[in-house]
Amino acid sequence: MTNSEIYINDALESFGRVWVHIQYVGEASCTPYRVRMAFDVVDFVIGTEDKAPSVSWDQYLQEEVSELGSAMLSIYFEKLRQLSGADRERPLWVIATLDAVTEDAHGIELHGRAVRFDPDRFLR
Repeated sequence: MTNSEIYINDALESFGRVWVHIQYVGEASCTPYRVRMAFDVVDFVIGTEDKAPSVSWDQYLQEEVSELGSAMLSIYFEKLRQLSGADRERPLWVIATLDAVTEDAHGIELHGRAVRFDPDRFLR
């Protein structure tokens, strides 16, 4: 596994083209995303000093997002963008949910739903 990657609809995407805004998606047309993060960058991106070893990554991050909303996830994604070396671009995708966090021997994966960025939605 490379240090960190984001896949939207199973296609590799740039961290520079995503924006985080946790929201109720209801009937919106959503696309699955996953972010793979190797353990060697988890400490920098998320920080582990507040996570008890007995708490799963899923429980820990779900609680963080539940308490702090988009702000916390935005910080994580900004750090991932910096690590990847991607420039900030006009968003193509909005990270709308964090549905699950899984862990394997190499790192963790964030799973959720993204929606296409549509600036017209905000100009009405």
